Amino acid sequence: MAQFDEVDNRSKLLLKDDFNKLSKFKIVCLGLGGVGSIVPISLIRSGFKNLTIVDFDIVNESNLNRQIAYDINDIGRYKTEALKEKLYLLNKDLNINSITSKIDDEFDLNIFNNADFIIDCIDDVKAKIKIIKYCYQNKINLISSLGMGNRLDGTKVTITKLSKTFNDPLARKLRENLKKEKVNIEKINVVFSSEVPIIKDKVISSMIFVPNIAGLMISSFVLNKLLDL
Repeated sequence: MAQFDEVDNRSKLLLKDDFNKLSKFKIVCLGLGGVGSIVPISLIRSGFKNLTIVDFDIVNESNLNRQIAYDINDIGRYKTEALKEKLYLLNKDLNINSITSKIDDEFDLNIFNNADFIIDCIDDVKAKIKIIKYCYQNKINLISSLGMGNRLDGTKVTITKLSKTFNDPLARKLRENLKKEKVNIEKINVVFSSEVPIIKDKVISSMIFVPNIAGLMISSFVLNKLLDL
């Protein structure tokens, strides 16, 4: 099998000297589901080498229609373990820290302090508020994923500020609560879909298209911001 330094020449040609900078950045990816599972894969394929991945969940069969990191052999395994293994199949020369934990009141947000970017792909409102508030107060780079379920139109996914989102119940809850926490929502980067949800139900349905488009857009955004392109 070809070594990674032999197969990443196309990225080097595109990014030139900036490519070498990517291996120095430290990224934290929170949530490894529909949106979050593709983010570490696309970052590693792009040249990043230092990642912390965080999730508490296991892979189940219902994930396989959209969570591109996993296959039937991963069912029943923790997502952190399954994804970490796959990342090392892409490149042996990595520094992957996997944390199998829920982001609750006991979670130590100090792991964010040395990171160059925090990527929030979890769906728990209380946890998202905690993450966004901490990053805002400590001036840590952050992008947060909003609702991608019950949607099919990938062309409606975009990156903007939280203050400019619409047609998203999750975004509305975040705006309301973060304002109470004195967080300037005009400073919070998010990826969101402007598509009106096709169905409105407590059970969230999703296919592969929209979540993975959102995840790839996040990776592109992080790369461009860190390289100041």
